[in-house]
Amino acid sequence: MAITILTDTLCDVPNEFVEKYNIRVLPLTVNFGEESYRDGIDITADEFFRKLEDSEELPKTSQINPPKFESVFKEELKRNNTVVAILGSSELSGTYNSAVIAKNNLESHNIYVIDSKAVTLGAGLLVIKAARLADEGKSVEDIVKAIEEAKNNMKQYFVIGSLKYLYKGGRISLSVSVLGSILNIKPLITVIDGKLEMMEKTRGVKKAIAIMMNTIKNNGWTLDNKVVGINHTICPEYAEYVEETINKLYKPKEIIRGEVGSVIGTHAGPGCVALHFEL
Repeated sequence: MAITILTDTLCDVPNEFVEKYNIRVLPLTVNFGEESYRDGIDITADEFFRKLEDSEELPKTSQINPPKFESVFKEELKRNNTVVAILGSSELSGTYNSAVIAKNNLESHNIYVIDSKAVTLGAGLLVIKAARLADEGKSVEDIVKAIEEAKNNMKQYFVIGSLKYLYKGGRISLSVSVLGSILNIKPLITVIDGKLEMMEKTRGVKKAIAIMMNTIKNNGWTLDNKVVGINHTICPEYAEYVEETINKLYKPKEIIRGEVGSVIGTHAGPGCVALHFEL
């Protein structure tokens, strides 16, 4: 009996880790009017952001429904596999609740559903951790316990590159969006209890990154010997700058780089860079 690590595209696990550890990824759907695309399957990041730039309104995103989870769970159980599903924050998507409904319908003790309380690569780091533990031969109980502990120690910081998409999503007014763009305002956002929270509004990306680094220092945290995640929405130069800054200050065990998928990218827009690490 094997352990299948399952996740959704809210967690933005880089493909190299999906392939290396045989992680099963279920896509959410992004809808531009009548056109629907499975996140990470039917549309690339470049294609998505080009469409996003041209669209007057933000696309709609659709969660994975209970029947889809039920179908996938049945497939894995038929193979005598135990499933550990680590999904994007329940505060930001109904996908986790869909998985819980499917698990309850099947009444199986070989399905474990975990609310990561995180999003994009922060959740992805938890998925990768679980996959590595499974690869090492750890028991499902040990894996679930480790992830439940780790998710409470996950820190995430996002620098939002453009206020345009917060305006399109109805989060801010047009006047705030225009003024913020003129002043080069870059919101710095974190995740608390699975919810996105505004930390600070800064002028310029490098200033926002400096605040992230100061937050780590002022809290007495360290990135030494840590697995660190950095991802972005088609702005690799910002991700490079974050990585260079970290390597000047710390000696991380590993830096995992990735791109933000279309579901999260719908709200972040291009020019967003994010840092994720476990305390």
